[in-house]
Amino acid sequence: MATFAEYIAQNEERDGIRFSWNVWPSSRLEATRMVVPVGALFTPLKERMDLPPIQYEPVLCSRATCRAVLNPLW
Repeated sequence: MATFAEYIAQNEERDGIRFSWNVWPSSRLEATRMVVPVGALFTPLKERMDLPPIQYEPVLCSRATCRAVLNPLW
């Protein structure tokens, strides 16, 4: 069985995301006394080998003022 630190490292390596979920408050009183902020660290450019390559150009928003790009992986 892996240690807790190894478990966290494995999940971070797989997804590129680290959560502070282990400090989630269980009551309002605990929430006011929290030292560690609840949040996530996200690695947006993490290379993932399990995702297939996209075979077409990015799909852009059709509005002239918008430059959004459709994310094909969601």
